[in-house]
Amino acid sequence: MKNFEAQAIAKRAMNKIAPYIVPGVTEADIRKQVEILLIQEGSTSFWYHGVGALVHVGSRTLLSQNGKEYRVSHDTVVQQNDVVTLDLAPALNGEWGDYARTYFVENGKAYSQLDQLQNPLYIKALQAELELHEYVRSRVTPDTTYEQLYKMACEKCSQLGCTNLDYTSNWGHSVNIDQKDRIYLVDGNKARLGDSQAFTFEPHLQLENCNFGVKRENIYYFDQDGKCLEL
Repeated sequence: MKNFEAQAIAKRAMNKIAPYIVPGVTEADIRKQVEILLIQEGSTSFWYHGVGALVHVGSRTLLSQNGKEYRVSHDTVVQQNDVVTLDLAPALNGEWGDYARTYFVENGKAYSQLDQLQNPLYIKALQAELELHEYVRSRVTPDTTYEQLYKMACEKCSQLGCTNLDYTSNWGHSVNIDQKDRIYLVDGNKARLGDSQAFTFEPHLQLENCNFGVKRENIYYFDQDGKCLEL
């Protein structure tokens, strides 16, 4: 499966960043460290406009920006209780990974797993992400269109009491060797999911009346039996 190692690089780097997310560090500090980790894990370049990691802290997690617009903050500091989103874009041998997670800082320590959290809002936000991913993954087939997945995600997002923060209102995109060939999970796209080698699903959500956003991105593909699996 193409992109396997690039995505594995992203996952390994993400799993190693938690000890560096502590009160007092800045967005810029976290971005620098996670890009170092990406290189140490094998990334030879960063495919997203040269940006290896889009990192947002606190209320800035509500921002949705593309790589050209993104400017890391040197002033936004992680607090004792806080939220940090990281969206990683390593590349290796012309293939790329695309992987996002949210870390929740509670009493000075960063966690990303549901069973580690105590704050009810953090739990609810991560539950919404997990439920949305599972809802979509368990229902799509190779014949599902990008538009159908878009509508499915919009409906479930509303049921969960969330808002899609993406600046283009899309939910993900196809995975391609050349970025210009990418197509998006948007209304009106009649292409079949199975016509792409893989696709991303990347909800960027805000719970009602919350002052933070959460992000979770996986690459999915279909096996020979048509089952949707995470890369």
